[in-house]
Amino acid sequence: MRTTRRVWINYQDEKRGAEEGREKLKEPVAVVGSSGLRSVGRIVVDELVAKTQPKPRLFAELFSYGFPAAYYGPSYLGAPCGVGAKLERGGLARLPSVEFYALESAGSGENDILITRGYQSYNALNQYAVADKVADFFKELGVKRVISLGAQVVEEGITDCATDLELLEEMYKYEIKRTNVDRFLGFPGLVVALAREKGIGGVCLFASTTPNLANPEYPDFRAAKELAGKVGEILGIEIDTSELEERGTAERELIEGMGKGEEREGEGEEGEGGEGEGGEGEGGEGARKRGQEREDLRGYV
Repeated sequence: MRTTRRVWINYQDEKRGAEEGREKLKEPVAVVGSSGLRSVGRIVVDELVAKTQPKPRLFAELFSYGFPAAYYGPSYLGAPCGVGAKLERGGLARLPSVEFYALESAGSGENDILITRGYQSYNALNQYAVADKVADFFKELGVKRVISLGAQVVEEGITDCATDLELLEEMYKYEIKRTNVDRFLGFPGLVVALAREKGIGGVCLFASTTPNLANPEYPDFRAAKELAGKVGEILGIEIDTSELEERGTAERELIEGMGKGEEREGEGEEGEGGEGEGGEGEGGEGARKRGQEREDLRGYV
């Protein structure tokens, strides 16, 4: 039992710890996202890490025996999984982890931002152990508020839930209405709930998405764009969402192209199978374009 519950944090600079981190971070607001429904929360966190200035600094990582290298189904539902190393682009092997980035002196307010790129554990015991460790870490760093990110398929627009009524009223100023969804599955929601038990207020923001039954975590870049814009407004920072718009368009074209390709295959089987004018060249270009679009989706599917 003790082995399966083991969770530990490594600092990028081993000489630094939570005490020094508290001195460096000024009443930080933690933003939490991970793999989940249509990968919306994870995409927004990735954009915060990649697009905000000054560039966020990776200062700590959390590791756990409960982190698998791959899931064979929705990670937030504890799907069957496999233990091992994750392979990054370039062929580097590393352990799965929760990553903590510091965005210091960000925005027009007085708070720094602690960006947390989460990871789903494979069962409830490990999920609680990891989320509890993260909540303790937030408390050590003096985090004043947690904003967790996700998605839902029931309501339109950006909706929320929070740990207290004051936060709900504050979010209403940003035209965010209270959700009627009754649960937030997975790592980000659990972190907010456990942080509340440690005296840290928090809010969960949900983007509106559509279900993908074949792959519930297939990325919805358009929903992520809407949520990223709202997060930037709340934090008082600029987040460039133009690439999310482009990737959302590419995703839609990819899906539509696959559908048209299936229709053409059906027509070809029914017809006599003549050689179309310029078909080979156009088909090759289309295949290359779809291949590039699939490469752009890597990391989410």
